[in-house]
Amino acid sequence: MRGCRGRQPHPAGRGNHPRQQRSVAQRVQSPLCGSTVARYNRLQVISLQPIMTGTTPENSHWIVQLNHKNRTGSFALLFSAIAVHLSATQPGWLLWTLLTLQFLLYPHLIYWRARRAPSPLRTELNSLLLDALLFGVWISLLGFPLWISYTMVIGITINLMVFRGPLGMVQAATALMLGIALAWLVQPPYLTTLNHWLANLLCIVGLTLYLMMVGNVAFSRNIRIREAREQLRASEAALQEANHALHQQLAEINLLQQQLRAQADRDPLTGAYNRRYFDVSIERELVQCSRHQQALALILIDIDHFKTVNDEYGHQAGDLVLTALADVLSLHSRASDIVCRYGGEEFLVALPNTDADTAKRRAEHYRAVFANLRLDWHGAELTATISLGVASFPRHGSDIDALLRSADLALYRAKHLGRNRVELHALPEPP
Repeated sequence: MRGCRGRQPHPAGRGNHPRQQRSVAQRVQSPLCGSTVARYNRLQVISLQPIMTGTTPENSHWIVQLNHKNRTGSFALLFSAIAVHLSATQPGWLLWTLLTLQFLLYPHLIYWRARRAPSPLRTELNSLLLDALLFGVWISLLGFPLWISYTMVIGITINLMVFRGPLGMVQAATALMLGIALAWLVQPPYLTTLNHWLANLLCIVGLTLYLMMVGNVAFSRNIRIREAREQLRASEAALQEANHALHQQLAEINLLQQQLRAQADRDPLTGAYNRRYFDVSIERELVQCSRHQQALALILIDIDHFKTVNDEYGHQAGDLVLTALADVLSLHSRASDIVCRYGGEEFLVALPNTDADTAKRRAEHYRAVFANLRLDWHGAELTATISLGVASFPRHGSDIDALLRSADLALYRAKHLGRNRVELHALPEPP
């Protein structure tokens, strides 16, 4: 039923003596969710640093910086090994110049070019192919020395496979063979018989250090990845917790807003709907009944001698009578009915899809139940009666104003005929 027995505080309502209660609006206006906001404030945006060692916050890609360090160190060792190898053959100044440019200056030129390229990473990966091509040239020019050739082939193949997978191995082999072929255009192929122990040792040391460096980088990367994943999991858990708390707070706020809307529609003393709600709802009900050709009845109710109750027992006793009547009306009404405190000691019940005769029987039931109530007021037995006027749509009026006038006339007639009775509005006799 639309009448409610609960006591909802509403500061704007009209009661016999309004009670001072904390409004739901004050609760809604309190901070949204202090604990939730605190949880969100604790969430920090994770800035994932480059997941490799040896990187710095510069504009160039971390792979460019890493490869610059690796290339500089490994090329220096290769320079030493090749220099030892060539020292036994007494090469000319041109070969020494090319060796110096290739293994000492070339790493820095490549780094400089990659840093200034629009796409540093792509430029650096292409530079690895250039490394392989030049290694093929040097391997052929030197006569395929075993350890020098092996070190170059393994080093450049690992480099390309790290960044391009199996495709990198194919690209390394292709570039090496292309470099060897280019060298044959300058010098016919030959196999050297030189095998200097110091050159071999430098190659072994250099290759060992390179492989250790690759392992260390992989280890460091795994550590960084694991730390990043742990941070992401922690942040995700915190976010889920905060999100759950936020949903709880939103649900609470929605509930408070519903209560606030209910307060705006309810009389704070009796819990029945107020006149504002009735005025809005009755128009809608009349439209529905007119559309479906259904009847609608109004019962206007007034407490008999209510002023006497207030004068003899006090206003709090009057409040008790008003509340008791609202409870009776709500308890004995349907969910579709609208139980409203219309003003002062007057109540109004709208009964959709109800004809006049049925409404009169309902009104008589209200009257009888209320008349039999015995209210305890500080040890004294308090009783009261009601008078009721009934009118129906469309029989007694086609709009709310006409219906209210008809119900009011019926109520006046009930009062005039002795009170504690129900009267149905009587249509004027035809001439």
